[in-house]
Amino acid sequence: MEALTKPAYLLEHDWGQEPRRLELLEDHADPTTMSRLQATGLREGWSCLEVGAGRGSIAHWLAGQVGPSGRVTALDLDTSLLLWLDAPNVEVVCGDVLELGLPEGSFDLIHTRLVLMHIPERERAMENIVSWLRPGGWLVVEELDWMAILTDPDPDRVALFSAYNEGLPTIDFECGRMLLSELSAAGLTDVCGELRVDVIEGATPLAQWEQLSVLALADDVLEAGTATANQIDLHLARLNDPDYRGFGFAWAGAHGRKPLVAI
Repeated sequence: MEALTKPAYLLEHDWGQEPRRLELLEDHADPTTMSRLQATGLREGWSCLEVGAGRGSIAHWLAGQVGPSGRVTALDLDTSLLLWLDAPNVEVVCGDVLELGLPEGSFDLIHTRLVLMHIPERERAMENIVSWLRPGGWLVVEELDWMAILTDPDPDRVALFSAYNEGLPTIDFECGRMLLSELSAAGLTDVCGELRVDVIEGATPLAQWEQLSVLALADDVLEAGTATANQIDLHLARLNDPDYRGFGFAWAGAHGRKPLVAI
């Protein structure tokens, strides 16, 4: 079988509910992301790259952190949700991380969130990203992992996510647990990471994010035949119940630094 050469992103920006889904994601994840980025020593004058910029919340925040003497490049396959980013120190670039020819050694900080899990050729994507880092520059990567979901006591919840895992082979539901080893294999030093596990409470913004994420991928799963429409509908309905509780994704964050001298 011919190897995939492009990311197989299934969460298209032209879906009507995608801006709201991404907004809910930002509200939930941005505070943790900002804390992780600040831990690198982020300061004025840095050059930063946001891979998979989405709606642009982190790129916008980074622009404020690096100030007018710094610069931020917001990269995405679809930049339609980034049109509002008009700060003079922000450049919006439409491109594919597997194909883009950015100058080597040009960024002090690169961040990506929930992107690598969609790229079957993740090793090549990581090689490209690391090549764009300056010596001493930091890479911060955040991805999801379904390890906690698999331990949920509700067999219906486990079955639904198992159906999605089986029906969506281009999405790696175990990406988060691989980050530490992959950053080390890419030649980075000072590699460290952490996990945060969600508990989904019904009728909350996080439950709505899960609903929209399930809906966004439902057609692909139904076409694969790994889940039924009734199974999906029942899950969506339960997420509206204020008494519902379920283990959510583990949000893995890892960072590493490019050596000052090649090793």
